[in-house]
Amino acid sequence: MLKADSWEQGVQTLLAQSRICFLSTRGKQGPETSMAPYALHGGNILLHLSGLAKHFSNIKTSPYIGLMICTPETAGESPLGLPRLSLQGVVAPVSDGLLERAKAVYLARLPDAEPLFAFADFRLFQFEPEHIHWVGGFGKARTVSLAQWRKLVGCS
Repeated sequence: MLKADSWEQGVQTLLAQSRICFLSTRGKQGPETSMAPYALHGGNILLHLSGLAKHFSNIKTSPYIGLMICTPETAGESPLGLPRLSLQGVVAPVSDGLLERAKAVYLARLPDAEPLFAFADFRLFQFEPEHIHWVGGFGKARTVSLAQWRKLVGCS
């Protein structure tokens, strides 16, 4: 059982409350950042991306990307103390054998995305984290191991 104020509880709360991440890819002139909705699946993060977007072509060139999931700012809170996750890893298209299950998981989290699956330019990707850093507020930062991550997202 997790303590109510534990860093693990903070990560789980953030993942439960946020459905968007900021996606950083390598562009021709350097880093490029965009926003993307996400869902968790088997310890990985699902992203449904359009082939028309710059991040799509950037991923084809370099699949090593960064993601940030951040607590939304609220009045009266310092944005410097907002809990957040920073992840780096590799992203790849979801394999045909896993596509239907991954699509179902994604749509359970983001049902309003269903019409986008009919567009030929959209593809479902799976991001596999390799490095994870949690900041739970001022003085509350830590590296999260892959074993800890898998436990937090229900994979162990």
